[in-house]
Amino acid sequence: MKNILEMTRDELLDLRPEDVRGRLNAAEVVHIANTLGAFWHYDYEASKQGKVGLHALLKSGRHSDGFFVSKILLESSNIREIMAKQMVMRLSEVLLCDVDYVIGIPDGATSLGESVAKILGTKVATMEKKDGRLVLVTEIEQQSTVLFVEDFCTRGTGFRKAVLEVLSKEPTASILPFDTVILNRGGMVRVVVSDTLSCRVLPVVEKRVKDWAADTVDPCPLCVLGSTPIKPKATDENWRSITTSQL
Repeated sequence: MKNILEMTRDELLDLRPEDVRGRLNAAEVVHIANTLGAFWHYDYEASKQGKVGLHALLKSGRHSDGFFVSKILLESSNIREIMAKQMVMRLSEVLLCDVDYVIGIPDGATSLGESVAKILGTKVATMEKKDGRLVLVTEIEQQSTVLFVEDFCTRGTGFRKAVLEVLSKEPTASILPFDTVILNRGGMVRVVVSDTLSCRVLPVVEKRVKDWAADTVDPCPLCVLGSTPIKPKATDENWRSITTSQL
């Protein structure tokens, strides 16, 4: 197989999941995302030439110099299956029990969770976003073990909300103590869900992306440069804007 770091977009979209036998590293995952148009990073060199452009406003309210879009990364079934296989490889290193249900945290990881469940040969439980809340749709059986799958982890907010929603509907559920993600971009080690539950962030790869609080005491350095924050995923036009703002 050709070196993934040398593959073009067409070659990546033709890559068969069964041909990727080993673990991917961070450079390979980022190359795949970047080549497929699913990754943006602030161009500091362009800013020195006066092209300050736009930067990312995260759902947490923090500002960032990098952003991944899982909808773009995972829209091709072969890439989605490759990432699902990578997650299962990672899980095999730590998982000591059977999994009854897999939940892909919406919206970014819904289909990814289905792919992971298929590989594990287990059931899928579905969650949906309703009025800004995560809502469990599937009725989970008592005493079931539940594995959560997420696309990217920054601060674990979505994971925390998803776990609490499941436990509110089925308190006897046994939550496997892992936030299983493709990429850990926030550098978190654990997500504290409650006083009695702390889950380890279990990424395929780590790729630290900088982010800053949006305040006047210690302002975002990109705002200081004159760059404007924008929500990258709010609309397709926003994504086009942020990825072309420094060209």
